[in-house]
Amino acid sequence: MSSPSRILSEWRAVMPGARSLGHVEIVSSFPEEPITRASVLITTPLIIRGAEALGKMREWTPEFISERLGNREVPVSIADADGGFRYNLDAHEGLRYEQMRGSQLAAEFRRTATGRRLSMQQMSITGALPELCDDLTIPPYVPTAVISDVNLWMASGASNTPLHYDNMNNLFAQLDGRKKFLLFNPSQSELLYPGPLDIRTRHLSRVDVTAPDRQKFPKFEQAEYWEAVVMPGDLLFIPAFWWHQVSAPDVSVSVNYWWRADVRDCACPAFFRQLYMDLVMDDVRGLFRTHDLRALGSGSKAVLALAEQAIEHGEAGVAARLCGGVIVAAVKDACGQLGIVPDESIDDALAELEKHSAWSLEDRDLARQGLALAATAWPGRCVPVPDVRQMIERLRGSGLSWEHPARAGDGRR
Repeated sequence: MSSPSRILSEWRAVMPGARSLGHVEIVSSFPEEPITRASVLITTPLIIRGAEALGKMREWTPEFISERLGNREVPVSIADADGGFRYNLDAHEGLRYEQMRGSQLAAEFRRTATGRRLSMQQMSITGALPELCDDLTIPPYVPTAVISDVNLWMASGASNTPLHYDNMNNLFAQLDGRKKFLLFNPSQSELLYPGPLDIRTRHLSRVDVTAPDRQKFPKFEQAEYWEAVVMPGDLLFIPAFWWHQVSAPDVSVSVNYWWRADVRDCACPAFFRQLYMDLVMDDVRGLFRTHDLRALGSGSKAVLALAEQAIEHGEAGVAARLCGGVIVAAVKDACGQLGIVPDESIDDALAELEKHSAWSLEDRDLARQGLALAATAWPGRCVPVPDVRQMIERLRGSGLSWEHPARAGDGRR
């Protein structure tokens, strides 16, 4: 294993301009004191060593995985020639995959003569890999009430992921081999050039960390990062919305645990930016699957409370989009109750509700006004704060409300 100074110099060699803040803090066990809430901007990553919290999972090597999966085929992604797993953000092209028999995995991942690098990414253990469920352990540091996914990852040596963030808290368990992380605070999102606002790429950086283009991405040189190297048996906590780039110097087996962060702690550039996505307005209930909103209430009440918080952080446009999401959800609820199957257009759905006299004239007018206000909101555009505050209050007093329980475990998939 390289010494810390050697690891630091290696990363400086491939990160011209970016400044290292040093290594992530390492503890031998998790603090006994209860952890209080804190913004993702000030919550920091942490490596836990010697926690003895992984049980039989410590036996999960590539050979063990191959034996357990046997003849069943699983999807494996193929890296570029330099070992990078990349997305073409401009062409909306994702990773390349091929099906591979489980019994072949260890040999193929350890094969170095061909120069081909492979990765088995984000394979849900409970959903896609039932052969491993009996050995699955949930470390005591993971709040099971709001856990979302537990995934298996396996990577060839000399491979790396693109710089990206996840919108959930993450406990990353290293089982075999090593992994190296570069971690960037969410406050630096603007310096990291997020991808287009769509479901596939909004969480990916346009910057290739292994060879950054200084002319195309000049602000990246101002970025500061932390480093973490995890060994077998180590746990790495990555707070929601922390950007990270991961490389595997060795053949590596890992498991990660994602759980929903308290939405009150998620106020950061990436979170507000993704709330502008059309997907959020079309399905605002999805926020209950990715974030913990229990402290704000349930259904439309919780989303409107979140809209008020967005205004307090100077994000009136985000608040307007959330109001639009509340209205769209109310329209869909009303149509479902009446057995109406309108065309895809929300205008068509409103017209159908008017035909059935489903809402009062006041509520129909409010719905159209709220949707018009949401349509004006987009990053960089100014939306009048008084108009948004008034819309929130009018929606609270209207019939355009709905329930969606923000109960424990509601986000489990």
